[in-house]
Amino acid sequence: MIIATSSIPSDATQSPSMSPLDSGHVQVPSFPFHLLPLHLQEFILSLLPISSLLRLLPISRSFFSLLRSSTFLSLLHHDRHHRDDLFFFLFTDLLCPSPSFAAAFHPSSCRWLLLPLPSSFSDPHASSSSLAVVDHKLAAGTLTLAAARLLSRSPPLALPPMIPILHPYVLAVIDDGVDLFKVVAVSTGDRVYSQVYDSRRGRWEQTGQYDGRFAVLGSAKFLDGLLFVLSYGPDRLLSFNPGNGRWKLVDVEMPAKIVSSHLLVFEKELFLVGGLEELGEIAMIGIWRLDLSEMEWRVVCFMPDEFFGKFGRYSGRFYHFEAIGEMGMICLYNADDSQVLIFDLVERKWWWPPPCHLIPENRRRRWFGHAVMPSINLLKPFDGG
Repeated sequence: MIIATSSIPSDATQSPSMSPLDSGHVQVPSFPFHLLPLHLQEFILSLLPISSLLRLLPISRSFFSLLRSSTFLSLLHHDRHHRDDLFFFLFTDLLCPSPSFAAAFHPSSCRWLLLPLPSSFSDPHASSSSLAVVDHKLAAGTLTLAAARLLSRSPPLALPPMIPILHPYVLAVIDDGVDLFKVVAVSTGDRVYSQVYDSRRGRWEQTGQYDGRFAVLGSAKFLDGLLFVLSYGPDRLLSFNPGNGRWKLVDVEMPAKIVSSHLLVFEKELFLVGGLEELGEIAMIGIWRLDLSEMEWRVVCFMPDEFFGKFGRYSGRFYHFEAIGEMGMICLYNADDSQVLIFDLVERKWWWPPPCHLIPENRRRRWFGHAVMPSINLLKPFDGG
């Protein structure tokens, strides 16, 4: 839906704010939108993606006031999702220790954008929606964790130190979209130990352990109250309940010879993206769906040869790739060749995005790798301006 710019009130040139997603306005035939009753304006605007609403903020004082009003925000559900709101934050500048921008790909428009990162932003550990857990340098120079809203001007929120048990590391962040979140951290040694930071309590708490030995826990996705986690060495699927701290081994066999595996969630189902190994390297890449009734991974599809030939074999031996995704849109990345490939689960279509030229070739790109969905929190005023 496009709001006609020719019907915007005369105060449009006095922009109260600039949106990080502002990309200009499209001229279309005029429509007296401002003459509609206020409740109809609010209803129509509530159907737009968050990214479109953010672009409307600087158009006029009328839009700015309407979009930030409590009555309008009450129409928006914090868990609402729209494909137009999906951005893949893929690269930052390796030469910048605290990058201010990320090269992001917007699948809906097939465009690369330079989008801002919060101040004092450093290496991200995990993300959900627009919330990321990152390294954060304090004034004294010490390093701790922080929770940061991507696409927001709000400064990162420093978290207290984790409980120092066997070198814990962040596994996942669970974002409920209303300024509340949980961060799950684990340590792996003789068994799995877990701790959870709950923003409601403002502290880390030990929540449970699992009597199993794994080299590392990796890809994790939250679904129906459980955090599903892939282990590597050996490869298994685990579930963790952040409410009661219970770990369970999911009774499903992983596909044989799978490597470089990643979990995704789409339409309340769990998907797996991974490579199948032959003679010590990846010979094909597949996508599977977890069938809970039969407790097995069902093949969705394999990457066609014409795409795999370019994505996986361009530089010779192929051992590893990255995969991120939301809303059924999957982004795969081969760091050896800087190849980016997109798969659309809805249309069952593989396609190549255009090359990214936002970071000059003489400056090295660092993989960022987070799927970002703007939150309705970005429409709200934040402390500090």
